Amino acid sequence: MARIFITGSSDGIGLATAKLLTDQGNSVVLHARNTERAHSTRAAVPKAEEILIGDLRSITETKKLALAANSHGPFDAIIHNAGIGYGATSSREITGDKISAVFAVNTLAAYILTCLMDRPRARMLYMSSDSHYGGDGSLRGVTQSHSYGDSKLHDVMLANAFARRWGGDIQIVSMHPGWVRTKMGGMMAPGGQDKPAKALAEWAVGNGKLAGLKSGTFFTTRGEETADPGAGNVSKQEELLRICREVSGVGVPGE
Repeated sequence: MARIFITGSSDGIGLATAKLLTDQGNSVVLHARNTERAHSTRAAVPKAEEILIGDLRSITETKKLALAANSHGPFDAIIHNAGIGYGATSSREITGDKISAVFAVNTLAAYILTCLMDRPRARMLYMSSDSHYGGDGSLRGVTQSHSYGDSKLHDVMLANAFARRWGGDIQIVSMHPGWVRTKMGGMMAPGGQDKPAKALAEWAVGNGKLAGLKSGTFFTTRGEETADPGAGNVSKQEELLRICREVSGVGVPGE
């Protein structure tokens, strides 16, 4: 059985994936933003090994979450699933660190956790979206951007940047789960959570075609897709890493 860590797993696709994985007997560590959400997650996924608490809008709390996660590792797979946007009350928020909450949660937190957590044994995934096709790859004013599309482009860029560094040892990918009925996707979305949750659960334990794709691949539940060309711009990937390092004070291990 595999050991998996999932951020943003108190609802939506993250929670649905966690249920599948624990029902299969896997050891899963989950993440919730606060104590209230942790209690509801425990009730929904009673077989979870642990539910760690950390508000990803805070750089300090994200760093603490990384250390807490390491105490439960090593993991076979890490899923950077947490995200906000699309009308959430926090989607226009400037955090206590004086950056956009969307950038903090969707981009910077994934970077910090990647750098501070022990590298997984086999797989790491950054949850993106087809909204990344409309993202601004120029990175102008990036830390103040409230754009969901910008942040989802960053997630593909992060996956590609770390795939270049570590992709020879582990599989590092990004995913568009589809437009599904979640708190973020809305109840008018045409798809349910079952299909992406099943695909993620299979991928996390190394089963199915998605687990066999090369590092740096962007995919959907159907398989490999072509990402926005801006996500492949190496100089912009490196610029994004530099910005994340300067804002967080956390560097890429070994650099």
